[in-house]
Amino acid sequence: MHEGRCRLQIPLHIIRRLPPMSGPHDIQAMSELDTTQASCMTFKVFTLNGMRTALWQDARRACDKALAEGLTFVLILHEAGAFTNEHLLVDEDRQRAMHFRRANDRHNFVLGRTLVHHLVRPQGVSVPCTFSLGRHGKPFLPDCPSFNLSHSGSWVACAISRSELVGIDVETFEHLQDYRDLLATTTHPAEYRSIDEAAPDRRLALFKRCWTRKEAVLKATGKGLSDNLCSIDVRLAESEPVLSYPVSLRLVDLLLDDDRVTISLALDPSVPGVVVMLVL
Repeated sequence: MHEGRCRLQIPLHIIRRLPPMSGPHDIQAMSELDTTQASCMTFKVFTLNGMRTALWQDARRACDKALAEGLTFVLILHEAGAFTNEHLLVDEDRQRAMHFRRANDRHNFVLGRTLVHHLVRPQGVSVPCTFSLGRHGKPFLPDCPSFNLSHSGSWVACAISRSELVGIDVETFEHLQDYRDLLATTTHPAEYRSIDEAAPDRRLALFKRCWTRKEAVLKATGKGLSDNLCSIDVRLAESEPVLSYPVSLRLVDLLLDDDRVTISLALDPSVPGVVVMLVL
């Protein structure tokens, strides 16, 4: 367990047997979950190991429960191309999908849109919708929770929150060559020192963590990688820092024990925890 964090494994059957909500604040208390978390007053990370059968029903129920408790919800999928549904795309998105040269990128784009349809839009809505764009180009759906998508290789993740400030980044770094060539243009001086002073076998992992944390921050603010990367310090020496620049954000590293992928989440510091559903 990392300092300042409570990580709990929550059996999926607890989520499944709770009744569906009739409104965003009408929810039966998650008593079994509450009993477990009562002794842990730090930021909480709840992990659900989801199954591919009834994926969307289980994920939607878990998402609704998390949001009603004031938590952020994250769904992480691996090799889930079978769940794509192009019928949920508007014509503009279908055209955009066709322009991806690699089939995997096209599938991930469609899967991302499918995720948003099932987890963010009101239940029962079947008509495809067009995403709106914020002032920095960050997509959103009016009158729905905020969301952020990321994909890399065969991994796709979607973070959903009642707070507008939420960003997630997933990276396999499969095309990364020599990370040292990027240090001067991407790292804050404090980050550079943390990587340079680390044991040689830890430096690459620290760079990856630095990159995904930083991109999650920029995606949460909606600015993307157009911002000055060297001006942001994601405080690599801390397991779960709360930043004050460029805005106040908490950073959470996910799937810490899986060296196939690096995933970081940035969210509003007032959010007390995150529910992470893994379908791997």
